[in-house]
Amino acid sequence: MDKRKKEILKIIEKNYDYDKIQEKLNNLIEKFEIRYEKELEDYIYIDYNDLISKVKYGGYIRYVNLNGELRWGGVLLKINNLESSDAKLLLMNTSKKIWEIKFSKNYVFYKKHTTYNDKLRELFISYAGIKNK
Repeated sequence: MDKRKKEILKIIEKNYDYDKIQEKLNNLIEKFEIRYEKELEDYIYIDYNDLISKVKYGGYIRYVNLNGELRWGGVLLKINNLESSDAKLLLMNTSKKIWEIKFSKNYVFYKKHTTYNDKLRELFISYAGIKNK
């Protein structure tokens, strides 16, 4: 990297207020969660780090585009270009339609895939909890 680029990066880093930007993002996500309370129930907002560490194939994705419109999303099939800053999520809906969204162009919410065994376990725990009272 040449000297000029290094100087420009130093200026950007010096003027970049991470806390202020993070606060704005948190406020925006909170507004989405209030506005789409029912639709985003059990979903969590994920950032790029979560995409790497928490998200698993088969999980459910819903996303809000940059215009603030909720998109229903679908099941996560694959993550493309994860190493680059322009990761893409390959999704499929119940009609077997497959499409790709850019992670950087949407606010992405994730819900872990629930299996029949998960539902059975929850039912058993709730039943056992009632019997113990």
